[in-house]
Amino acid sequence: MKIRNIQSYNLGHLFGSLLLLTALLSCEDFLEVDPPIDQLTGTVVFEDAATVDAALAHIYAELRENSLVAGTSNGLGYMMGHYTDELDLYSLNLPDVDNVAQNSVLPSDNTVRNLWNSSYNIIYAANRILEGVESSTGLSEMEKDRFLGEAHFIRSFLHFHLVNLFGPVPYVNTTDYDTNNEVSRTDTDRVYQNILEDLNTAKALLPLSNGGVERLRPDHWTAAALLSRVHLYMEDWEKALDEATYVIANGGFALSPDLNGVFLKESPETLWQLGPNLSGDNTNEGFTYIIVSGPPPNSALSQRLLDSFEEGDARSTAWVGSVSEGEEVWYFNKKYKEFAPTAVTRECSVQFRLAELYLIRAESHARLGNPTQALANINALRARANLDPLSIMDQASLLDAVLTERRVELFLEQGHRFFDLKRTVRANAVLGAFKSGWESTDRLLPIPESELLLNPKLQPQNEGY
Repeated sequence: MKIRNIQSYNLGHLFGSLLLLTALLSCEDFLEVDPPIDQLTGTVVFEDAATVDAALAHIYAELRENSLVAGTSNGLGYMMGHYTDELDLYSLNLPDVDNVAQNSVLPSDNTVRNLWNSSYNIIYAANRILEGVESSTGLSEMEKDRFLGEAHFIRSFLHFHLVNLFGPVPYVNTTDYDTNNEVSRTDTDRVYQNILEDLNTAKALLPLSNGGVERLRPDHWTAAALLSRVHLYMEDWEKALDEATYVIANGGFALSPDLNGVFLKESPETLWQLGPNLSGDNTNEGFTYIIVSGPPPNSALSQRLLDSFEEGDARSTAWVGSVSEGEEVWYFNKKYKEFAPTAVTRECSVQFRLAELYLIRAESHARLGNPTQALANINALRARANLDPLSIMDQASLLDAVLTERRVELFLEQGHRFFDLKRTVRANAVLGAFKSGWESTDRLLPIPESELLLNPKLQPQNEGY
């Protein structure tokens, strides 16, 4: 595991942070967290802003390297790209990925266990920060607000992904060992209400800017962006529209006029991105998706994804690369251009960008019966892609246009394709039409078998497993 470079802390601060981070993130499973042995360590750590910052920095490093939003082959972009119709698998040495691609995931698979455990480990760490900062007497109110806001955001961000992958999940909001050892699954509606509560708290506490021009920490606008997404998934179109418009109109972001600049470190449309381990490092996404030479060592873009681009769509040139061997050609995700380290970091792992807010606003307007406004948002992205604007159409066609635009704009980003098919009740029709292993129950992943054995209160298992 790569550890985020922390150059600005003295040895005392670093030693204190490492003690905390060991307590926060070394556990193999959130249900197996031992009761704290030394309460003093936590107390000391939370009296100093530098050590709390170090703990949060470690959380972001874990998100980048070992979480469901990581740009690695264990992350949602890659896994759900195979689960749906964005990627084809060429390797014979990736049985877990093959299970995902064949929609034959089992409760015993490493895939589901890693998605579950990595998320709850980080949630535990966020809860530890919430509890420690709340009781701290050494931090200023401004420092407390920022730390609490980030921790509330992280907790909601991970629970949002978990509930969409697994359905009813425990909403864990404490580090208490006895409580966590007997958690049960929370009704989906209650999970969403908890997410909203955390996000509204984060939005109120976080500063307007929390990472300079590089946006390496979630801030007020990031919380508003996730609120917009959550309201969209909850089909609360008015609130989704309000939050998206709030960010677009007031956040100071802008669509990058150059498609090749969208994923650069200084992109004007990035709301939040995960920074590198070391200066000069680039993204796991670049390493995961770029194919240096044919044939593909692991995966390549599916023909179904390639066919979804309209003729002349500049995204199919800027964001799709190719390699060949003889007469055979394979295509790969080229949103991130850097495969290896460079003299200075050029790209970071983008988690939220302004284009998604335009798409949320377009869909919300379409569902509210405002076709002119919906088209204005779609056409803003089409213009950047050198496509002709769409004209007024009926509501069903307009919603189809929005979802098509989401497909080509957000492909292989954090599982958007799967979540879109699922929330619009199109997964069976789209995926069942060509994936022989697809069943309607595949809209949810199984609860990891190891978790059910540890805690029977997590029963019942999801249907179909």
